[in-house]
Amino acid sequence: MHGVARTRRPSRTARRQQIMRRRLTALGVILAVVVVAFITAYALPRSTPAPIPDEVAPGAVAGASQPMAKRIVVAQLEGEDLLLPVRQQSSTAIAFHPVDVPNSVAFSPVGDRLGGGDLGTRLADIFADGGGVQYYIMDGDGGDRSPSTAGLDVGSVPGERVFCPVDGRVTAVKSYKLLGRYDDVEIDVQLAADPSLLLVITHVATPAVHVGDEVVAGTTALGVVRDFSDELKQDIQQFTNDGGDHVQMTAVRITPDLAGF
Repeated sequence: MHGVARTRRPSRTARRQQIMRRRLTALGVILAVVVVAFITAYALPRSTPAPIPDEVAPGAVAGASQPMAKRIVVAQLEGEDLLLPVRQQSSTAIAFHPVDVPNSVAFSPVGDRLGGGDLGTRLADIFADGGGVQYYIMDGDGGDRSPSTAGLDVGSVPGERVFCPVDGRVTAVKSYKLLGRYDDVEIDVQLAADPSLLLVITHVATPAVHVGDEVVAGTTALGVVRDFSDELKQDIQQFTNDGGDHVQMTAVRITPDLAGF
């Protein structure tokens, strides 16, 4: 009996070693898959950058009441539609991001999300297919103080006409220094459907409206897209093939007295 036990012991040891080798091999395969997933998620492009439009609207905004040929909803603001503020053929990318603005109200994106977010989201986006409106989620200032979709950037080419994305009334048209250095114009529009909401539109040049003007979504031209590409790096540029010029929008909750009424 003892002799049989001695002859079997090496065989059991060999089997244990074989099982251990298989487990280590399986673990190595799993780790390799995880490493490849991380590299794929963070190293490969998340999408094909948008092409630069061939045609650009003239810089002048004469005839401000000429409606857009196609009205495209890119987001909702407290249930109200927010239209694409530039012509579809001139848009390069749509991206949402947090903002460092008190009382900011989140936009609700419309369409298919293309990028941004955590690893799981990025992995899913690599294989995602979608049509219609497509958008990105970017990092931004105020990430710990505002919703991730409190800011909305719509990329377009400089000089492209900017149409008001909502019905409302202009409460402010003012020049200011972006980042304390770059000339820019801010246009504030109080929503007709909800006067407690103010849509703040920036990165506009040649303003075509005045305080007190009634504006119509997709019809009233506010100005043209401001050219910043030679002055600063713009975050949305990571999704486009140009300098990343865009119209930026933020919504804030106000009271009538703050809007000047």
